[in-house]
Amino acid sequence: MLITIVTYNPDIKFVRAMIKTIKQKGDQYNILVVDNHSKLELEELKDLTDYFVQLDKNYGLGAAYNYAIKFAKELGEDYMMFLDQDTIILDNFAPNRVLREAKELKDIEPVILSVNIDNALVKKEIPNSNFYIAKGVVNSGMILSVNYALKQPFLNGLFLDRLDFEYTYRAEKLGYLPLVYKERMILHKPGEGSKYYSSLCAKLLIAIMLMLHGNEKDRERYKQYGYYSNFLRYYLMLRNDIYLWLRRRIYPNFWKMIIGDLFLMCEVLGYRKSLKWILRAIKHGLLGDLEEDNKELFF
Repeated sequence: MLITIVTYNPDIKFVRAMIKTIKQKGDQYNILVVDNHSKLELEELKDLTDYFVQLDKNYGLGAAYNYAIKFAKELGEDYMMFLDQDTIILDNFAPNRVLREAKELKDIEPVILSVNIDNALVKKEIPNSNFYIAKGVVNSGMILSVNYALKQPFLNGLFLDRLDFEYTYRAEKLGYLPLVYKERMILHKPGEGSKYYSSLCAKLLIAIMLMLHGNEKDRERYKQYGYYSNFLRYYLMLRNDIYLWLRRRIYPNFWKMIIGDLFLMCEVLGYRKSLKWILRAIKHGLLGDLEEDNKELFF
């Protein structure tokens, strides 16, 4: 199995520890690092990995994934795995075992799997197995059939956010069931940390979220949001959610996420500055010219 880590200005010490931990599992895993044109010197990572590729621009996560899929095919790999650059590898990390058990399931073709149960949207348990059927799984910890991924590439235009939910929703529409392993093998929390909402609009957001799909037990969870130092991450979430929801390329209940995105932009940027970016997100989400928007933002 080929394990791919996509990097962009990573914490080199942390990624180095990731790679060493995986290597301690033996020679059963080859590691590919695809770097999205970092501004850092990554010689330490080059020396540790089996394969290292640095792209000439930051083309985004989807493009890096699609490159890695073709790379895996050239190596003759049947399956591959994605890990984010801030993922903690646990002692029981064994994706080959997960894949082996998945192949033993009856009437289910193992196309998309995950060892990241903490961030999976679980639907139901598969009897007499170690798997749940998932409504969605996130990028880090995802295991993919290479042949399937070649036919169904990631959407480059999304650049970063919602790549995983669009991908698993598309698979479900095609009749493939994403599976998540019950045993936690990695730790990965989206964002650079958590922050508490502080604005008036945030208090309204919490009330709306609790009314729509929460209860008192969820109150503490809804008081916090995933923090990113670059506010463009919040912009991409809103733009991509609008784009995908209008085209029915993501779960129908994502209209709730759009509401949350709007309030989150106000929280992070303030009311006046956020209006400019909200209008821009609506414009490009409606038009669907994501690639052009990405060029203006990132190239």
